[in-house]
Amino acid sequence: MSPMEALADAISQYEGWHKDSRSWRNRNPGNLRPFNSQQIQDGEGYRVFPSMADGWRALLDDLAAKFAGSHGLTDASTLLDLLNIYAPAGDSNNPNAYTLFVCAWTGHALGRVISPKTTLSEFTSGVAVSK
Repeated sequence: MSPMEALADAISQYEGWHKDSRSWRNRNPGNLRPFNSQQIQDGEGYRVFPSMADGWRALLDDLAAKFAGSHGLTDASTLLDLLNIYAPAGDSNNPNAYTLFVCAWTGHALGRVISPKTTLSEFTSGVAVSK
């Protein structure tokens, strides 16, 4: 499993991916919101995808864009920085709790220590960190 796939998997788990959940009904494992008015959304403002494969690809594309510098992130940005953007407190999220969950999930999946201070570069390169 690649680091990006592990991250997407952790996000889908934290977002509540299970039968009958919003993310499951919308085939949107990341509970992504639309970034343009042409994208189909549900009544709560979350994107709806025609298939799970489309929703999964959109989540991976969203993460790749963030890792590539959208939203001002750099290689030196941390996972906490990323999740403050992905799931901001202003949207009724708890980025600290979200980050701790993602670190535990991805650390287990990747077989290395992942912390909130792990940089995006360290995360994708496979460097074990103990910060």
